[in-house]
Amino acid sequence: MDPEELKKNWLLQNEKICICKGIPRKFFIEAIRKGASSLAEVNTIVGSGSGDCKGERCGPKIEELLAEYHAKNNRKSG
Repeated sequence: MDPEELKKNWLLQNEKICICKGIPRKFFIEAIRKGASSLAEVNTIVGSGSGDCKGERCGPKIEELLAEYHAKNNRKSG
């Protein structure tokens, strides 16, 4: 991997999905990979959805991550 690709990957993994609690994308991805299949399950595992916004900001982003992950896995198994 070239340095620019490494930087882009690092920034993507460490982007804050839950702004209220400062939780980065990599924790959400890990929870989804380990079997969390709904917004409620991800929130329980990661601790998101309980900050000042009560999930209004991070909820849609988490739903997007879930959809992307399931779409990707459906292509692999199909």
